[in-house]
Amino acid sequence: MAQDDPVQTGRGAAADAPGGDEPDLITYRSLLFRASHAQRALLHPFMASIGLGTGQPKLLSYLNHFGPCSQRELADYYELDPAGVSRALDALERKGFVTFETNAEDRRAKVVTLTSDGCRVARAWDAACREEASAMLTGFTREERLAFADYLTRARTNLRAYERELIDARNDRDARAVRVAQPAAAEGVTNDGSRSADGPAVTPTPAATDAPAAFASAVATGKEAHHA
Repeated sequence: MAQDDPVQTGRGAAADAPGGDEPDLITYRSLLFRASHAQRALLHPFMASIGLGTGQPKLLSYLNHFGPCSQRELADYYELDPAGVSRALDALERKGFVTFETNAEDRRAKVVTLTSDGCRVARAWDAACREEASAMLTGFTREERLAFADYLTRARTNLRAYERELIDARNDRDARAVRVAQPAAAEGVTNDGSRSADGPAVTPTPAATDAPAAFASAVATGKEAHHA
């Protein structure tokens, strides 16, 4: 789809719904990616100009909005790897934007706090983000803005629910495979029913050509690529 082309439609399940064609399902992901890419391209030069690196602005923004917190709280809010958050905060500390203090309730944990320079940078970043959001929503009515926020929230909720379904289904399959393999292992029976001297039966991994099954397997085992 060229940059200024209209949204393409397909003849899949969504397109066959009453009321006419809808965008092809792949188009939805493409639209989200391109909107996100446009955001990053617009804000990245400003991010660099105030001394921040990738992944750091949102941490300062959270601290600016909600106050001092633990590293775990930041990781949970943004659904990030705690080790990655720790590295980003260490970099922000070296730049003089945050400090670490011992948690009075748990001496093993640390509380992250913005410094005066950190507050200044966080406020500058938030101001730039408000300006970017205003430009993005130009021409949207108040009702459309509220609907847009609702759609994005529901889309994320649906994705997280689907991820949970895949994980639960994988766990159920693994549990069933263990129950089947335990008695079969004693007799050296493989998954196809034949006998083998090589050990217990194992659960087959979906072939790479079976895309839906391979996708589900990767998500369920936590091996999906970040920022795909």
